Amino acid sequence: MKQSLLILVSITVGTLLPYGHQFVYLIKYTLMTMLFFAFLNIRFQPSMLRKAHLYLLAVNVIIPLVLYVIIKPFDHTMALLAFVLGICPTAAAAPVVGQFMRTDITFITTSVLLTNPFVAVIIPLILPSLLPVTTEISTMDVLLPVLMVVGIPLVLSFLIKNVSSAATDYLLRFKMISFYLFLLNVWIGSGKATHFILHENTHAIEVILSTAAVTAAICLIQFQTGMRLHLGNAPLASGLALGRKNTMFGLWLALTFIEPVVAMGPIFYILFQNLFNTYQIYLVEKKLVKT
Repeated sequence: MKQSLLILVSITVGTLLPYGHQFVYLIKYTLMTMLFFAFLNIRFQPSMLRKAHLYLLAVNVIIPLVLYVIIKPFDHTMALLAFVLGICPTAAAAPVVGQFMRTDITFITTSVLLTNPFVAVIIPLILPSLLPVTTEISTMDVLLPVLMVVGIPLVLSFLIKNVSSAATDYLLRFKMISFYLFLLNVWIGSGKATHFILHENTHAIEVILSTAAVTAAICLIQFQTGMRLHLGNAPLASGLALGRKNTMFGLWLALTFIEPVVAMGPIFYILFQNLFNTYQIYLVEKKLVKT
């Protein structure tokens, strides 16, 4: 219960005292550190890639397209919001959250490595058919930031594991640093979300509330779909692979090619996915759910 309570405290403090927005630039570096410890604990091998990951790639495209088609007759902007939230790849932080849930982080890590380049390739093909896109969408603009955040800790952990098992064991003694860095990121993300809504948003309260409601529903749909599909060997790992989203990708996509109101979706998603994961970690700690 301690972990879930601390995460909830970080969300609450970040929301009520949104000074964390000033430190958004730190997220990239804390995330790389957390991934380093996660990768250090994984022995990479070809068997990590499973047929379930191909299903995951398919579902990651099908859900946003289905949501777009269903919502478009009622509200095109909300349909685009649903598409952006659904198409986002697995967040780089997902393996770290998977550690706290004691689930299959190997499956989640492979999902991160697959979905990010996959989405980077297909977005330039899909998005122009949904709305007029006047700016060229560069695959490398999407892919390079992800490659840096994921690739550097991946290569560094690989080198250490292959050079010295003693150094690996020593460094793993400090892996709990990941949890405290995760709390820091939750505080920063919650602060950024609150600051954006209060100071950077110009839309009416009705638009803000409807955006929040749609985002919450999509967040729940994606986590529940992942868990019910039970891809891989663990429902929580499957849920994280599909539901824990790279919101910075969604934010970039909305601000660059769509419209600012859609950008509120990824901002709200930061809050909702952290709240949902906090609840899941609580259930794991109480042994009320299969990991």
